[in-house]
Amino acid sequence: MSASGFFKMQKLKGSGKVLAASRHNKRLIQAEQGADSHIDATRICLNLSLHGHDSPEAVAGHARALMATAGVRPQKKNAVLALEQIFSLPANTDIDLKAYFSDCLHWAARNFGGLNNVLSADVHLDESAPHLHILILPLIDGRMNGSDLFGNRQRLQFLQNDFHAAVAGRYGLVKAPARLQGQAKDKTVQTVINHLHATNDTALTSELWPLIRDWLARDPVACAQVLGLDVAKTAD
Repeated sequence: MSASGFFKMQKLKGSGKVLAASRHNKRLIQAEQGADSHIDATRICLNLSLHGHDSPEAVAGHARALMATAGVRPQKKNAVLALEQIFSLPANTDIDLKAYFSDCLHWAARNFGGLNNVLSADVHLDESAPHLHILILPLIDGRMNGSDLFGNRQRLQFLQNDFHAAVAGRYGLVKAPARLQGQAKDKTVQTVINHLHATNDTALTSELWPLIRDWLARDPVACAQVLGLDVAKTAD
């Protein structure tokens, strides 16, 4: 089995989203830590903060302070106030986690306006696969520029290629495959579902399962990579 490392990115729009994302990343949402959660509450103490303030309120406050210092005017309701990136490794990896995720952090800073734009960087070791959440303030030359920093399909492809060359490939990880279609996609979806059943994964009984199932249907490659499973390259 060839392991791959990958990153995903999403836009955070609207007031309160930075605080909410930070509360999740800092593990301060009690509803996420119940018996049926995918988070192992006994392992939360193993999580790491690589950059930024310790409290969600301080993270959100720092974002507001940077915007105020730059003279940024109040943003529209649908404005992109932050970008959240997730860098993940397969479960049971033997890679030096702190070294790898530190390199992910510096790669993100280099591509998204510098380390000062990084609001927080939190490593989660309390789930099946180790991963890093980074919150980016899209403040470039005194302007909020989230949509352009996020980019179009071509920029995302460039970022994926650059990330593999600069970080993942140096750790012996293979390049993440492109999105699948047809029978190859269906086969990978089934591989993930079979694994969840075989391991009695709590995701199957979680209230979040409908959302997880939708994510799996849209992007089975990412789900397979998180679990360290093989991805179908061609249809049988």
